[in-house]
Amino acid sequence: MTSIFVLQTIFLKSYSLAPILPAQSELSTHILVESDKYSFEIPRGWIVGKETYWGARDITPSGGAGKLGAMTAGPTKASWEELYRTSLYFIQREEKGKETPFRVGKTKQGYECMSFEVAQSSGFVDRRYTLLKNSAGNALALSVKIPSIDKEKQYLADFKRMVDSAKLK
Repeated sequence: MTSIFVLQTIFLKSYSLAPILPAQSELSTHILVESDKYSFEIPRGWIVGKETYWGARDITPSGGAGKLGAMTAGPTKASWEELYRTSLYFIQREEKGKETPFRVGKTKQGYECMSFEVAQSSGFVDRRYTLLKNSAGNALALSVKIPSIDKEKQYLADFKRMVDSAKLK
């Protein structure tokens, strides 16, 4: 008998979606998304989009606005400053905003990382970004687009969980 996980993996791979590990509890509020380059947790019920040819993927709630995002790069020897400037170029092309200076740190998984935000003209910080790199220079850019002030707390918690659980392979 073919296991549900095998069938799910075949189905998801045929649609270029990341397989979801079956070990998650049905009561869990988040699920593990795993690709051949990374893994992280997202809210249960969110839709993992198809990966673009440049390595970007949107993750959207099943009934609402806003999104999480993931994009791979690497290996790279670019400095955090270079990665910040390159990121801002594409971010500002998509939607203008006022960026914050970047901050360097480490994730809970031990990866070097850089984080920054972009605010709307009203001052509301609706976009947040964290880029992490492993020792081989492979990079993963994670992002959140917050749809409104009243959803900010939940989206920030979901983004924090995504970043905290992110692993590069």
